[in-house]
Amino acid sequence: MSIIEFIILAIALSLETLIVMHGCALNTPIRLTKGVAESLTVALVNTLLLIVGILLGNLLRFTPADISPEATSTNNLLNDSDNLVYLGLMILVAVRLLFRSSKKRRTVQPYDISRFSTALLLGVAIGVNTLFVGLALGFRIPLAENIWRSTVPLFIFMTLFGLLGIMLGRQKRELRAQRYTLFAVLILLAFALKIALWG
Repeated sequence: MSIIEFIILAIALSLETLIVMHGCALNTPIRLTKGVAESLTVALVNTLLLIVGILLGNLLRFTPADISPEATSTNNLLNDSDNLVYLGLMILVAVRLLFRSSKKRRTVQPYDISRFSTALLLGVAIGVNTLFVGLALGFRIPLAENIWRSTVPLFIFMTLFGLLGIMLGRQKRELRAQRYTLFAVLILLAFALKIALWG
């Protein structure tokens, strides 16, 4: 996988952070400097969960992690078990997001993100999708070769999107959460099919 593909995936995962942080900042007065710290916390938790997911995927995959999918002759969707598990997990994440966006008006629980413990737990809650995506990636890529390419874009974009959500929430700007969630779903589905079918 190229760095561009990891950036696209990071953007799709970070859109959920944008929505959640915006909803919290709408109802919780928070200073911008505190918002930077909370965004960094959420991004760090999600980055660690991505690493854990990829590591678990490497341990559970059917072919050894040091053999890339491109090196096998069975690299297609129908007869590669790793591909099927990867695709299934990515679709699971997309369906979870799609279920949230199916609500007529998506609202976010106004958590008090001014407290560090709340931001930490919120990072874990947001990171469930990141963990599943990492687990899916673990069936396709070895962690050792892709640790920086996969984690650095996620950390950067999740920090920026989280901070953007806090800034918009502090200014009481409206955010079309349903539209952003659907956009993330489309990116994840396109990404899943592209990697599963063509590598």
